Amino acid sequence: MPATALHTGQTLHGFKITDIIPIAELNATLFRLRHEKTGARMVHLATEDPNNLFAVGFRTPPADSTGVAHILEHTVLCGSRRYPVRDPFFTMLKRSLNTFMNAMTASDWTLYPFSSQNTKDFYNLLDIYLDAAFFPLLRERDFRQEGHRIEFARPDDPQSPLEFKGVVYNEMKGAMASPPSLLGRRLAKALYPTTTYGHNSGGEPAEIPDLTWEALRAFHASYYHPSNAWFYTCGNLPLEKHLAVIEERVLSQFERREVQSEVPPEIRFDAPRQETETFPLAPGEETARRSLVQVGWLTCDISDSFERLALTILSSLLVGNPAAPLYKALLDSGLGDNLAPGTGYNDDNRTTYFAAGLQGTDPDQAAAVEALILSTLEEAARSGFSPERIEGVIHRLEFAHREVSGDHYPYPLALLMRLMGPWLHNDDPVSPLQLGDNLRRLRQEMAAGPFFQDLIRRHFLDNRHRVTLTLRPDPTQKEREDAAAAERLAKVAGRLDAEQRQQLIDQARELAAAQEAEEDISCLPTLTREDIPAEELPVSSSLNREGFHEVQWFPQPTNGIDYFIAHLPTAGLPEELLPYVPLFCTMLTQIGAADCSYLEMAERMEAHTGGIQAGAGILDDPGTLSAFEGVVELKGKALQRNQKQLFAILADLCRAPDFSDVKRLQTVIGQIKTSMENSIPASGHSYAARAAASRLTAAAALRETWSGLSQFRLIKELSTRSTEELAPVAERLQAIAATLFQGPNFSCGISGEEASFAAVRGGLSAFFGALPPGSGESRPSEAPPFSPAPARLGYATSVPVAYVTRVFRTVPYTHDDSAPLMVLAKLLRAGFLHREIREKGGAYGGLAGYDTEGGLFSLLSYRDPQLARTLRVFDQAVDWAAAGTFTDDEIDEAILAVFADLDRPLSPGGRGNREFANTRQGLTLEMRRHLRRGVLATDRARLMETAKTYLGAGRSESAVSVIAGEEMLTQANGELGSEGLTIERI
Repeated sequence: MPATALHTGQTLHGFKITDIIPIAELNATLFRLRHEKTGARMVHLATEDPNNLFAVGFRTPPADSTGVAHILEHTVLCGSRRYPVRDPFFTMLKRSLNTFMNAMTASDWTLYPFSSQNTKDFYNLLDIYLDAAFFPLLRERDFRQEGHRIEFARPDDPQSPLEFKGVVYNEMKGAMASPPSLLGRRLAKALYPTTTYGHNSGGEPAEIPDLTWEALRAFHASYYHPSNAWFYTCGNLPLEKHLAVIEERVLSQFERREVQSEVPPEIRFDAPRQETETFPLAPGEETARRSLVQVGWLTCDISDSFERLALTILSSLLVGNPAAPLYKALLDSGLGDNLAPGTGYNDDNRTTYFAAGLQGTDPDQAAAVEALILSTLEEAARSGFSPERIEGVIHRLEFAHREVSGDHYPYPLALLMRLMGPWLHNDDPVSPLQLGDNLRRLRQEMAAGPFFQDLIRRHFLDNRHRVTLTLRPDPTQKEREDAAAAERLAKVAGRLDAEQRQQLIDQARELAAAQEAEEDISCLPTLTREDIPAEELPVSSSLNREGFHEVQWFPQPTNGIDYFIAHLPTAGLPEELLPYVPLFCTMLTQIGAADCSYLEMAERMEAHTGGIQAGAGILDDPGTLSAFEGVVELKGKALQRNQKQLFAILADLCRAPDFSDVKRLQTVIGQIKTSMENSIPASGHSYAARAAASRLTAAAALRETWSGLSQFRLIKELSTRSTEELAPVAERLQAIAATLFQGPNFSCGISGEEASFAAVRGGLSAFFGALPPGSGESRPSEAPPFSPAPARLGYATSVPVAYVTRVFRTVPYTHDDSAPLMVLAKLLRAGFLHREIREKGGAYGGLAGYDTEGGLFSLLSYRDPQLARTLRVFDQAVDWAAAGTFTDDEIDEAILAVFADLDRPLSPGGRGNREFANTRQGLTLEMRRHLRRGVLATDRARLMETAKTYLGAGRSESAVSVIAGEEMLTQANGELGSEGLTIERI
């Protein structure tokens, strides 16, 4: 039944349609439904998007920090009534063409979303997800694998020490060692002492071992019921079929019941509070300027949609860009290096909150940070904000509301994240998707009086529910935590009799046997090679020249937004300037230009664009590993009506950037340093892989220089310089600008609706006309000579888990072996590394990847309690593949997984940007189609030969890189012997 034939009050498969609401700004129609028998809620967004998304969520407020909701999220996906296999979730990752599959735990809800562009695949995954959520097996061995367990260090030796193990246990050890992650959880603990938000839903490592299997099962029985369920679908598949499947598979088997999952409002404080918490830091590391100070206020209830909108805008007015008063005051103060993570308005919880603060500070500055925040708010309450500034913020909000995103996560999932909190707590999924009524009311309120000034006084200055939190480093904390865990384990060991020791051995054997067992997974649905789209579809474009510059035009359904991208080659830069390119890119959009201060430039960008950014990128030559092109990628986007302003701003940045403000340079360097420090615990595997790859190709070496540990070390060193000492750095950035923007040969691309292109041409011509004249000569494009120099490197830092990588140099994109290498990466990850590194080793992830454009094959682990063992597993994985120890079904699954990546959808703007990059590097549609054909033709013999040639024979020429704590690295070197790592501190 088409959506147009449905009407309010109609009942379909037990669901009653309660509302049908057009959402014009999203080109969607929202259907709101309620299941009459069970009370289950549902929202369907009918759109033209073929990337259909399903999600089911539950309100799951934990009463402690044992991680019960998080561990349940993992365990739910370990087998269900209709699919009683060990790991249907990870198995389906390789049996489908999904565009997204995951599960996630928030403070008060758990969500199970997936998306696919293939109709058959969508309903296959829907069956899996419904059965997993409502009818999981929740076996004790799965709880012990995913959550926590106690085992002997040598599982068969009762005389060896006891250890805590488990995937979530190790994941949260890594997360709780990350100051940004810790700050948000500790602020919630302080702001919400009487409600669920005061608990760590992910789990505190010290409390996770308190969770029992029985408590896990009871939590599921309490909350995973249709009466406590929120269903969501989005896309172009018919609503009626969704309802039929959900009713048949789940809802028909339940009755309505009362589920006590509501979160009450937080009890308000009588007076502001001060709190101090700590995070672990490795002994010997510098503690100065490593602390974080955050001031947080409890604000309005999530049910007040107008107040939420007003606070969202107020947050942007205060901290939304460098020109915002609180942002500027905090950074200009010198009290810290960067805004604290989580600064701004947060409206996910039942009672919302606002926070602001600094990282890269010291504990004795906490009072000064608090006083500065309060005095800045006082001044903002007195002086207010200019109408131009308010309109600029509203413009940026409207832009974000209209933009069709989806390059990293599916756009339908982004819409769900917008509405999840209000829908969950206030049964309001509509207001987060519609700005119109509340914006009209806002303008009326502003016309009636000092609206935002009153908002500041009500929610901040006169609000006693305020917490000032100091999070400081403690070099002894890890030692204390390890000692406490050891003492707990020693007490357990002391209580064990011989029978109980044998029971632990038996449980370990049972789990190991289950992990090793060959399973019959024929009950799981799957796609076949016949379901794979035969060809990659072309992206329509046209090419013309504007003077020296080649312009590629991409007609795309961008909802009234135009996107600009330009590639400026860096080959003409002197070698000594190359390491400074990323800093140049960051500074370019945060400085003054053309007689405008950086504050004025920030306000212009906010008022007229959806953002301008620059970044360092590398275009690999598809025909050889010896050639590549480094570029500065300049991007901008704006509503169609603002194209002239966008290009005027771009022109000012390119013709007259001013890097002379060394105080501003010092501030931004401090921000970059703290951001990179924060990113290492979250992305350690990426840093490790880049470090290893840098030894193998010239392109990878430049990537590491621009985005790896080398860049972090440069920034760290620059952060120690005085403003006077930074003057030569400012001169280098000015020299980069002079070289990049005076060359005649850079290309650009425009993505947007074709009807807007005529207007864009005018702005684009003015932009080109404003650029400095170039020499007219082509720049050199040949890379300097490079010889691979594999190494085994260990990088020591304050993390309690390891990130282990081995990287192999292989072949360029157009080589015939590129296709089987892609399949081999998927095969190794799903068929071997997941089991050995995650399930058996306890890491959060065991991964393999092949970079077709860079010609590099990587084996990786993420948040890994092992190190030496994982390196041995990498060797075993190569042997496993070379010996052909895999089935034909596993080959087909690996091929499906390759195409799930190849055909992953992008946003309309992202499609144009990717095709522009393809054109620039000479990666033609026929090359890409040839690769597809190679993937489809891959068989067992080809995979075995590929593994032998590039991973087996290439082992001695591969590079190893590990990020871990110094103690773990030293211990691993004792096990590795002659194959140990050269250790250096990050």
